[in-house]
Amino acid sequence: MRKIVVTTAAVLLVSGCTGGSAGTSTSAPSDGPPGAVAADAPEPGWRLATLPELAGPTSVLWDVVSVDARHAWAVGSEAYSPDQPNDTGTPLVLRWDGTNWTRAAVPAISWHGRLDLVAADSPSNVWAVGSTAAATPEEQVTHVLHYDGSAWREVPFARGDGESQALITGLTVLGEQTWLVGNDGSNVIIKQWDGRSWRSHQPPAECRTGGTSFGGMPNFCTVTAIKAIGPDDVWAAGNGAWQGFKGPLLFHWNGSGWRTVQVGVNNDESSFRALAGRSSSELWAVGDGGLAVRGGGGSFELLRYAPGGALPDVVTDHAGQPWLIDNSPTPSASLVTYRTGGWAGVAAPQPPDAVGLSLHGIAGTPGSPLMFAVGAADLPTTPRYLRGVVLEYVPDASTGSRH
Repeated sequence: MRKIVVTTAAVLLVSGCTGGSAGTSTSAPSDGPPGAVAADAPEPGWRLATLPELAGPTSVLWDVVSVDARHAWAVGSEAYSPDQPNDTGTPLVLRWDGTNWTRAAVPAISWHGRLDLVAADSPSNVWAVGSTAAATPEEQVTHVLHYDGSAWREVPFARGDGESQALITGLTVLGEQTWLVGNDGSNVIIKQWDGRSWRSHQPPAECRTGGTSFGGMPNFCTVTAIKAIGPDDVWAAGNGAWQGFKGPLLFHWNGSGWRTVQVGVNNDESSFRALAGRSSSELWAVGDGGLAVRGGGGSFELLRYAPGGALPDVVTDHAGQPWLIDNSPTPSASLVTYRTGGWAGVAAPQPPDAVGLSLHGIAGTPGSPLMFAVGAADLPTTPRYLRGVVLEYVPDASTGSRH
């Protein structure tokens, strides 16, 4: 395993975590005193998108992808009732055409549940992954959908031979290769679609059962996200533990095998949750406790996001700058970016009738400043219901124009 060079910068974000108004940002430079304001703190313009009416009592959007200024998709579920969690919820796909969000026509779905992940590399190569609602994890079934530019269809996917839940946590698409990662109990799932069938991959040797980690527990790895840069250059993220190591990990595929890549954090319970980047030298990974790492090519820089909120997703924009989601327990959400001097963020706008907001997915658009974030607003109801939301990034907030 190669030696990783790490530098650390602690930063503090004030706005967003305190429910500040949209359009304001505060940050502390990595080499300055806490509370100092970065001179180049951005003024991002995020606004609520108009959506078709979503069926209640609860709807949630979990992920979003954008391939150009006229093609984006958001996935989730609607018609879910917290009082009937095992047999309600209809998988939902929304489509952006450059002007409006509308419902996408999906194949007849006879199962209740939701879509959690969506990825694409062109308007004719879009994939979505979800699972059925069920009383126990063992009864859940993974479903994979594919859109070829004309229609959605379901692609068969085997759960595996284990008796526990096959939880798919990451999806990436590049040409004819589609990758899925997750966990089936203590086993790592890494599957690659070769155009005709799913091919299973062995995880790195450190991740396989056998041997003991801290506390006498078996060696293990979890894989929570994946990003394909090239056919022989694929990165995944998660965490692991074995003798001498416990902490967040990256995993790299070079065309012949997977290996673990440490980022300089050891004896730590944290895990990466999301991964983004345009190349192997421009990777960003975020996770538990405000964990944020930048780098590649053997050198990683720890830029911990000091408020330590839940960071469910990260993306790089058209200029290569990272944007991440920060969810606080309020619930409220901020959209945070890193510029010279530190982190800076803005409180995510929420519907006027909402009492809270959580975001789950964020996407950039290749060659365009257009970005989207998705999640759900908390409604003032008893019991508490949710309504799916999409946020659009408007480059010129003063005019409200999209570019």
